[in-house]
Amino acid sequence: MVISTTGDPATPYESGVKVAKQIPGAVLITNVGEGHTIFAQGKACVDDAVTTYLVDLTPPKAGLKCE
Repeated sequence: MVISTTGDPATPYESGVKVAKQIPGAVLITNVGEGHTIFAQGKACVDDAVTTYLVDLTPPKAGLKCE
């Protein structure tokens, strides 16, 4: 699982897209917003997807976009 934020000032969104494509079986979560980190910052869409993966090993569906 790779999380990439559209307005990340440190890591361009396209870099996350490229990394996800390089990892076999990886799922990309697109976070629409600003900032460098998003997990555990109170955005339920991201937090729920990551927590479900960490607890149940169930990845989110491909193309998850959190706005």
